[in-house]
Formats: sequence, structure tokens, C-alpha cells
Amino acid sequence: MKGQRTKALKWFGPGTSVLLATTIVISGCSTTEKTKETASPAASTVAATTNPTKDFVDISWFMPKPIDNLKDQEAVEAVANKLIKEKLNANLHFNMIDNAGWEDKIKLKSAAGEPYDLVFTSNSSNNLNANVQKGAFMPLDDLLQKYGQNILKKVDPRAWKAVTYKGKIMAIPAQTPYSPASSYVFKKDLVEKYKFDYKSVKSLSDLEPFLKTIKENEPNMIPVIATANGATSGIGLPDYTTVVGGISFSEKEGKFVKTLDIPQNYENYRVMNDFYKKGYIAKDAAIKTDYLAEAKSGKYAVLRDSGGYTEDGSKSTSTYGFPTVETFSSQPTISTASMTAAATAISATSKNSERAMMLLDYIWSDKYLLNTLAYGVEGKNYTVKSGTVKDPNPTIEAKSGAEQTWAIWHNWLGPLWDQWDSNWNSTKALEAMRKTNENGKASGLLGFVFNNEPVKTEIAQIGAVNKEANPIFTTGSMPDYAKYVEDTKKKLVDAGIDKVMAEIQKQYDAWKAGN
Repeated sequence: MKGQRTKALKWFGPGTSVLLATTIVISGCSTTEKTKETASPAASTVAATTNPTKDFVDISWFMPKPIDNLKDQEAVEAVANKLIKEKLNANLHFNMIDNAGWEDKIKLKSAAGEPYDLVFTSNSSNNLNANVQKGAFMPLDDLLQKYGQNILKKVDPRAWKAVTYKGKIMAIPAQTPYSPASSYVFKKDLVEKYKFDYKSVKSLSDLEPFLKTIKENEPNMIPVIATANGATSGIGLPDYTTVVGGISFSEKEGKFVKTLDIPQNYENYRVMNDFYKKGYIAKDAAIKTDYLAEAKSGKYAVLRDSGGYTEDGSKSTSTYGFPTVETFSSQPTISTASMTAAATAISATSKNSERAMMLLDYIWSDKYLLNTLAYGVEGKNYTVKSGTVKDPNPTIEAKSGAEQTWAIWHNWLGPLWDQWDSNWNSTKALEAMRKTNENGKASGLLGFVFNNEPVKTEIAQIGAVNKEANPIFTTGSMPDYAKYVEDTKKKLVDAGIDKVMAEIQKQYDAWKAGN
């Protein structure tokens, strides 16, 4: 993760509203069906050969474009394939699909039964659970045991629960922040200018004095950032885990609730509405969809974390491009969704499944190959600041902004912790993320996989309501807050939220009885 994120699909995390998340974050095949089974035909076809790399093969890897200005693929693949051919007698080719057409194109490819090898999947993009239900992915247990030893050593053991269906591993979960602490981020120069005690901020309302000061004294600044897909820090609900849009699981009470009925949630968005009316939020915030571009503009006094809290503000400073300071806001529980924020699957149509697994294992074991695929070519896409690329951890400077013509976020490839020290993520920031993962508290739902098939119509209808309401809630831009909440509640009821709640409870009860 660069701050590892750009635009809607490309930036998983900060752009997600806790209130009415539009993506299904815990869905798929009911874990009441999770039983030990004999290996499926796809998995059992792993060839028993003394020379599995005898024949040269081409390996295809599909993913959404990480950045729009992607120009150096041929050069990057040339460097990487020298290594891949020598070790695996294979050639890798990335198939980058524009974000606007990504979901439709990859679905059509799978539906048509077209052969391909590796593919990006997650809880919110090319949905893992939906693909498993359709039989689009190959079980990986046998392949991992035979060719994935480095992967097995490095993946967080807890994460396998999130990608296991009916006892079979269906994807490889990436190393990624599973429980990223969020924070309030402030432009350092403004904090110092007005001598604001930013460490005293513990809630949204604590921002009020600073926002008021900025509004009155800095006419060219917008006091606090909020966009259609980028909620302000402080509205998170760390004691609740989203199940589907508008329905959350109370970690303290162990029960499902409608998110709009949570008192703290109601209060958080009431404060946002108050901020909007006082002019602390941009009037057109609800139509702004590129959170990262807005954050980097430097015109906001208060932002949110860039994908994780760092006590010295280094991560946000690096991502946003100007000095920042930050203070802790909240930390969510580790959920099935957060553990599948980025994963890699092998298509059920793959003709090169063995070599595909070998390639993944190679990436998980070789830092130079990993970082070449991620950062690009030395001298073209990045420069070395200290050490050499053959050292375990050189420090590099990757090109950014308009000059950036190659990037794949490390957790889209797999092993984030093997990332070189850089302006994307410092080694210090990576260690902080890793430590947060290790210390993070697992959700009471971890391992529970909701099968949305019985209520897929209602979920689609709820999603339509959320798509309309989310930008209004995240920016506080409704004229009558109380009325808007009640109207939205009614729309959700009409869409079938009560039926979905009942189905979730039914499946959860069955799962809990079996676990």
C-alpha cells in the first residue's frame, strides 16, 4: 500500500464509510458447509513429475490498473522475466484492465471459461466469495503444499480462515494491514501557527476549535476533508464490524444491529452535518470522488490517515507530500473483510496452475523480484538512495505524480513486509503496520462466511440505497439531518434490510453451533 492507493478501487481503506458500506465485506459460502473433503479434481491434477518446469509456459496475471499512466510494462516485464525464465522456465505477462471496465471484463472472462492463470481478488473487487460460489477459482491446498512453502511460512496463519471454503483454500491472502489504526492528520504548519494541541483530539467534536480558527483566519484553506468516498477520521466504529451495507456486528454484545441505529454512529454524522453547515467542509464535497488527489492538494487543514497511523506522522507526510502531524483515532477489529482486502487466486481454467503457484512462491521469497514488479526498473521508475538493489533492504525513491509510469502495490503481489524502504512506505512504517497486525484483536465473526445467495435481490436493493446515501452521510451535506436519517432507514426497510438481518442471524447461529 503506498499510501498505496489511488482513486476509488485503487485506494482500499480511507475511502470507506463505516456507516453504510456498499460492499459486502463478509459474504460467500456458508461455513456450515465447511467440512473436510477429498481434494477436488482441479486440485488433484497437480502433476507428479520429476521436472515440473521442463516445458516453457506463458503465465497470465489479471488485475485492475494500479495507476492510470501505466507506460513501462514492457521494460518491467523484460527485467522480471530474465529471472522468471531462468528459475521457472516461464514468462509472465500482466493484463491490466482499466478500472471502469475491470469488474465486467473479468466476470465475462470467467463466465466464458477462457483460460487464464492468476487474478487479483478481494472483498470489494472481483469479489472472492462470489467467484468461489461460481466455481471460478481453483482450490490451492495441494499446490501450496507442493510448491508454496515460502508462502506458507509468511502468511499470517489467521488469514487462511478468511479464504477457506468447505475446507479448501481458494486464494492467497496478502500481507496487508488487517487492523489499520486510523488517525486525525493535521498540516504541521497550521498546527504550529495556531499552537493547537492536536494530541488532545479524541473525537470529531474535539476538532471544532481548530476548524473554527482555520475558517476565520485562513480563507484559502478548507478546514476538514470529506469526499463522496472518503470519510473524515473519527466516524469509525471500532467496536462494530460491517457485515453488509447497513448491518453491523456488535463485538461487545455479540449481536447484529442496523448501523443507523447505533447511537455513536448517529452522533458522529450529526457532528459532520454541523461541520458542513458551519462551512468547515467543502460545499461540493459530495461530488468529489478522488480522495487522494484532494488530500495531496494541500488545501485542507485536517485530513485522515493515509492507510495507517504513524506516531511521528511520517506515513502521511510521505503520501500527501507536505509535513503533517497526527494523533490516534481508532483501531478496528481484524475481520474476514480486512484479511481479504487483497488476495491472489488461480483461475479454475488455468492450464499452468503449477507454474503459477511456483511464480507466486518465487515472489514471496525473492525481494528483488517482488520490488521490481512493484516499483519498476532502476533508473527509469526509481532511484537508489542507499545500498544497492541486491542488498536485503536498500532505500529508494520511486517516481510519483505525473512522472510515475509504473506501480503495482506490494500487497497486490503478496508480501508487503518485504517492500524496500521508500517514499511509498518506510521500513519504520511497515514495521508499525506489522506490529499492529500482530497485536490486533480478531472479530468474533472471523471465519464466519455469509452466503448472500438467498437474499441477493435485497442486497442489491440495499446497495442502491447506500450508493445514494453514502456521499451525503460522509460529507454531512443534508439540509435536515434527522429527517434524512429517518428517510434512509425507511428506504432500507423497503429494500429488504430486515429479511437480510434474519438470514444473517440464521446462518450465524448455525455457524456458531458448529464452532
